[in-house]
Amino acid sequence: MALEFFAGSLGGCAGVLIGHPFDTIKVQIQNSTSKYSNARDCIRKLYKHEGIHVFFRGMTSPLAAVAGINAIVFSIYGQTQKCFDDPNAYKTHFLSGACAGFFQSVIASPMELAKVRVQIHNTVGPLECIRHIYHSEGVKGVFRGLTMTVLRDVPSFALYFLTYEYLAREQDGRHAGTSQLLMAGGLAGVVSWTLTYPLDMIKTRMQCDGINGVSRYSNAWDCYKKSIAQNGHRVLFRGLTPTLVRAFPVNAVVFTVVTWTLRVLENGFKFDFIVMPQLAVA
Repeated sequence: MALEFFAGSLGGCAGVLIGHPFDTIKVQIQNSTSKYSNARDCIRKLYKHEGIHVFFRGMTSPLAAVAGINAIVFSIYGQTQKCFDDPNAYKTHFLSGACAGFFQSVIASPMELAKVRVQIHNTVGPLECIRHIYHSEGVKGVFRGLTMTVLRDVPSFALYFLTYEYLAREQDGRHAGTSQLLMAGGLAGVVSWTLTYPLDMIKTRMQCDGINGVSRYSNAWDCYKKSIAQNGHRVLFRGLTPTLVRAFPVNAVVFTVVTWTLRVLENGFKFDFIVMPQLAVA
């Protein structure tokens, strides 16, 4: 479990550093009804009015917590696998991923709440944001959007790990090489985000709701109905393009870093510059 915890931490940090600018664009588009016509327009306007630093706004929150979250995700995933008679069955990977998604959503929900609010309004830092929400809305306010986060993450992580396992399985007794790991991780991220994106859309709007003191939605279902009534069903996929553009490199790096870290640690650092390239050939 300690190995998965450490590997997940490294993979999570690498993913945040690469993907946060894309996430900022996604959140801005999701929360706006008509301010941006598309992702390119969003990038242009953000850069024009606030400069390059706007794309990294709110990164301290996920960077500070994502190492622990990914560590928990990969640890729970690995431990859950061991509870099944056949740890390598596709069903096992699917159910283990779902279990990991459930537990991580409880931790991720407050973190994402702070992140999206800082990304929308750069008034305070993430910790100050959470502190302000707690004092004004209590514990319930801190966990705003938790239900939607659970509904998003359980199927998302189930598909995530299942897709990766299917694409990165050993062939002829040989480990998947780095290029195969990158492709498998990237596609796993794209598949999981594509199929669960509408849930993330509602989650983001719920977490941004009331940011100016005025609440538009009474609950997630009300948010869904009003969003559809105002912008049609296409609104559920606003910001999908930058999300998928982000998902591929981020998850490619996360899974590759995690997999290679586990390989190195499990072999007791018995790697050298001659052996590693040989293992990297798929």
